[in-house]
Amino acid sequence: MRKILLILILFFVNQIIFSQVENEIYELNSINNLLTNEVKIIINHNISKKQTVFLGEAVHYSGSDFLAKTEFVKLLVTEHGYKDIAFESDFFALLFDHNKRNLYSMWSKSNQCKELFDFLEKNKVTIWGFDNKLHSTYSYQNLTKKLLEILKEEGIELNTEFIRLIKLIIKNQYNSRKKLSQKQVEYLKNYISKLQVNELIKTNKLWNQILKSVESAIEIYTVKDNSSDKNRVQIRDKQMAENLDFLVKTNPNKKFIVWLANGHMSKSNSKLMNKQTMGFKFRELNPNNSYHIAFGSIKLPERKKKDIIKARKKSNNILSLLPSLKNNYFLHLRKVISKNIKLKNKVFNDMYIFNLPSNKTKLLNHFDALVFIAKGKEVTYE
Repeated sequence: MRKILLILILFFVNQIIFSQVENEIYELNSINNLLTNEVKIIINHNISKKQTVFLGEAVHYSGSDFLAKTEFVKLLVTEHGYKDIAFESDFFALLFDHNKRNLYSMWSKSNQCKELFDFLEKNKVTIWGFDNKLHSTYSYQNLTKKLLEILKEEGIELNTEFIRLIKLIIKNQYNSRKKLSQKQVEYLKNYISKLQVNELIKTNKLWNQILKSVESAIEIYTVKDNSSDKNRVQIRDKQMAENLDFLVKTNPNKKFIVWLANGHMSKSNSKLMNKQTMGFKFRELNPNNSYHIAFGSIKLPERKKKDIIKARKKSNNILSLLPSLKNNYFLHLRKVISKNIKLKNKVFNDMYIFNLPSNKTKLLNHFDALVFIAKGKEVTYE
């Protein structure tokens, strides 16, 4: 009897919550033609005065997230004039060489992003980056070279040891801690500090920002950290926000699509995220200037089908809000929260579908909209 009563209670709780969001859940088409007219109207209304639209992915190996995001990119470019796209990739390299070869390979070389890059090229969309991690061949070959060209205007030469160590950092990235002594790390930091007070650099906004980004790259590549990357994340997200802020402020007449991971673009200042996400910090610098859409694929190899079905029956699971597990959906969070303020602080378990640091969080606080892809697919390469 008690078991039956409990089941009934859970059923009615589910029904109450579902009824609160039912009108803001929209079924989407198949992934290769995802957007319905209804959802387009919602997006049109919400981005009308936004210079930046964030498109997040749950994990960098979810090819289905890439495919879904591509459909949103097409809409933003063709119907709303977003002619610039900034990736979670090498800030320095993509300032000078707007080529996909400077992006991480899970995007630049994946089958799921081939249509995206063909579309960007055809529509003359410029590729940028905002990540302070120096990882591209272009940065290795050109960072010190271009800095030297600027400094030569005042007859200043770069120290050969500085050039050697910077190249070592770019080549080894997170292994740099094993390659450089603490004394060498301090030398690099002090050298950059001296460059930053040089009058030529101080008055050059571009190089001022580049050196700030390089300085933080040295920090994340050499800082002592644990497996959670707690120290690195804070440094990296703060600088990524400032790099993106630099791009949008120096290009006030351009509109940017921002392509990155969900965790980085969260706009929440919750304890869960330690108030250190790139999205939150960017919004502090640019209030009311961005719209954040998170993407997540329900069925991926790490989730068993039986666990997904079981989870959907629980009122505290985000899947309980969906009418079905067979279709793709768009959840209009802004409207949901404005109508149901209590849901703003409701803790949902999302089984890491959107891949935040915890699978139990006030999920509706983090984004402006959620996109659920029913059948997930891992990224593949040519």
